[in-house]
Amino acid sequence: MDIPRGAVIVGYDGSPDADLAVEWADRAAAEQSVPLHLICSVFDASAVSYSASAAWYDLRLTSLRDSLERRLEGLTARAVTSEIITGPPVPALVEASRGAAMVVVGARGHSLAGGLLLGSVSQHVSRHAESPVVVVRAPADPHATRIVVGVDGSGGSGAALDFAFAHAARTGAPLRAVYGWWHTRAGRVEGLGAPINDIGAAIASGERILAQAMAGQRTAEPDVVVETIVLPTPPSVLLAEESSTAALVVVGSRGRGAFKGMLLGSVSQDVLRTARCPVAVVR
Repeated sequence: MDIPRGAVIVGYDGSPDADLAVEWADRAAAEQSVPLHLICSVFDASAVSYSASAAWYDLRLTSLRDSLERRLEGLTARAVTSEIITGPPVPALVEASRGAAMVVVGARGHSLAGGLLLGSVSQHVSRHAESPVVVVRAPADPHATRIVVGVDGSGGSGAALDFAFAHAARTGAPLRAVYGWWHTRAGRVEGLGAPINDIGAAIASGERILAQAMAGQRTAEPDVVVETIVLPTPPSVLLAEESSTAALVVVGSRGRGAFKGMLLGSVSQDVLRTARCPVAVVR
């Protein structure tokens, strides 16, 4: 099937998190006035013998078709298309990301053990997709509206800021930009580009980085209500804490400290595992 260019793509497998992902993706597509496209895979890596001729395949295909048909009811995006594929979902979602507004997936799918916080599909898609990826889980606070974005002055966090401001402008949500850093030993701070031996200087440096990163955004989106926070807390810990009262956390795929060639930085990986609300990974 030809996927509409600029669509919001969502992976669907009938799991509870996939249901949440479809709801999130539908709202995003409606807010941006772009098409919504659902990709549903029959593939099951846990099957002893994966074959389209196996009896379980027909049962799974029928179940997925019924589930997908029910899930399409009531969606509000201006145009909704869907497809059921026979291959694994990750390559299909990564391929679809090349012309997409974003890809949306549930944090955990059907085939995962109950204790896992992040599934293999969401992990791989967030690493390899070429568009922003939103990994959806039920928020700790269902009434939260605030968007939280991590800033460190890197190109990745600049892209995250662009995404967060645009989402806030469309939805009318307030935005909180946060900056954290690491303490490696008493009185010494890392994560600001160079070691700093004074906490006051570290705070001032963080505030300058935030102000520089936000200057153009405030001018472009003057109606977005913004607050900034600079705290001596590791970035992934700070963002995880903020997620408990947020509707969305936005991070860059790689921050200032990421090695060249890394597909996903340590902060974004940690936040994907520990956040208590949906997370957008932006590149």
